[in-house]
Amino acid sequence: MPDTVDTLKLEQRLLQEQVSILLRHLPGMAVGTVLLASGAAWLLILQHQPSNLVLGWWAGMALYSALRLVLYGGRHRYPVTDANARRWALVLVAASGGAGLMWGSITLLFFTPDDLYTQAIIAIVLCGILSSATQSIGSYWPAHLAFAIPCSLPFSIHCLIAGGSALTILGLLSLLFLVFTASFARSIPLSLRQSIHLRMENEALMDHLTRAKEHAEASERRKTRFLAAASHDLRQPIHAMGLFVPALQRLVRHARPSPQALADIADRMHSVLESMGQLLQVLMEISRLDSGAVMVRRAPCAINPVLLQVGEVLRGQAKAKGLRLRLMETPLWVQADPAVLHTVLLNLVANAVRYSERGGVLVGARRRGDEVEIQVWDTGIGIPESDMPRVFDEFYQASNARRASAQSRGFGLGLSIVHRSAELLDARLNVRSRVGRGSVFSVFLPRCDPVIEAPAPTRTSAPAAPTQVVLVLDNDEQVVRALTHLLSGLGHRVLGAQTMRGALVLAWNNSASISLIVVDYHLSETFDGLQAISRLRGILEREVPALVITGDASVQLTDEDLRQDITLLNKPVDPRALQRWMAEAAPSVAAID
Repeated sequence: MPDTVDTLKLEQRLLQEQVSILLRHLPGMAVGTVLLASGAAWLLILQHQPSNLVLGWWAGMALYSALRLVLYGGRHRYPVTDANARRWALVLVAASGGAGLMWGSITLLFFTPDDLYTQAIIAIVLCGILSSATQSIGSYWPAHLAFAIPCSLPFSIHCLIAGGSALTILGLLSLLFLVFTASFARSIPLSLRQSIHLRMENEALMDHLTRAKEHAEASERRKTRFLAAASHDLRQPIHAMGLFVPALQRLVRHARPSPQALADIADRMHSVLESMGQLLQVLMEISRLDSGAVMVRRAPCAINPVLLQVGEVLRGQAKAKGLRLRLMETPLWVQADPAVLHTVLLNLVANAVRYSERGGVLVGARRRGDEVEIQVWDTGIGIPESDMPRVFDEFYQASNARRASAQSRGFGLGLSIVHRSAELLDARLNVRSRVGRGSVFSVFLPRCDPVIEAPAPTRTSAPAAPTQVVLVLDNDEQVVRALTHLLSGLGHRVLGAQTMRGALVLAWNNSASISLIVVDYHLSETFDGLQAISRLRGILEREVPALVITGDASVQLTDEDLRQDITLLNKPVDPRALQRWMAEAAPSVAAID
């Protein structure tokens, strides 16, 4: 597992823990000091050391122990925190140094070279207190050194200076003991550091798992709300269609329907189906964005062509509402994927047109340092301040938007698509709005220098034949029949098949006349629409323009598929999109013929 612990935080946590350990051990060290000093004083008096001097030394040790207890009491008034841990450490190091000096004074006061028994008492006492201190204050090495050096080193030096084999050996042994305890004390904070590091890693892991769990639960709640809202909006057109169909059947069976009545019902059914198709389309777009099926290819992108494409799609809608759609030409380029940028701007402008009843919509781009701000201004109903935090949520519509007419009200998904698509581009979004005055949506993208492209060669093509022979392959009979009625009504000849074998037979028998292929992507468990196109083209012995229709948002065409004149449309297919594809594919058909 990679190291997820911040080094600075680890050192702060370690110091705080070391200071806390030193404070916790202060009472034990104070009591132990008094007891050990009492025993040492008694032994020194038995060795005929001056009683007044011994009692004075013992009183000093007792007083200093009392002061350390006062220091211990200060932890309640000044609890150890990251901010004051360093000051606490300095104070405790000074306190340890003072205790070391107090114990080291026993050498200065009672060292008697000729009395080996007294020297042995001093050595035993110092070794004992040094061993105890190693356990008590060894967690913070500076504190241990501050105590150990003044406590033990004077005795070692006095023994070595005094000379004599016995004292020299005693001095060397005490010096060696000092080195061993220092080495042992050095390993304690290292172990403590490793323990804290492991604890912090576990805490970070638990925090990560907790956040992941909360994110998953929130995602599940959003998905539940999403599905509930989607099912509601889908039930509405299905409910309307369920009423229109019986009405149409009753009109045909029990009366002589007038062309006007039939046309009215047909128009309303078409409007309902169009509404349902639009909802399914945006739901599929949401699914593609969430599943990661949208492949982003960032490259230098001119803004102007994208704006022109958006204008071509929405100018008719704006004109029908009496709105003026102005797209300001701009020479600016950005680093983005043109297709994803088109999705962002198309939804922003469509949203602006939908919620504007007067005035117009203005789209332009401005240079902002190293970025470009693309702005979409509208004179619509505006967004209340209370609705701003949720404006990019799925199916969320501002309170004043929910009061709009059913014809002008959307599904509440356009801005959600904008938000998801902007994240793919690492683009920033901003919105300003005033109720009743309109809104301004901004998209911020990295600016880049223009790329000079060679002009595309002019391609002349022969006029398309008025009638096309279309081979349709779909394992659903209703779809085959529907496409047959639709294309036949447009003047084309349709060859429909529900199985791969049937399609191959039709291709073999009509190889010279078939000019277009339309297939469903999910045909069976063993092969898909792309494989079917390859086999059919093998029979026809030419690359007939082909269309793949799918309801699977994860299906994407590769660059190689596109080069082989294969197009993808998502269900439900808009008949106008189908006609546009046939019109674009027809020139190449004529050229082949």
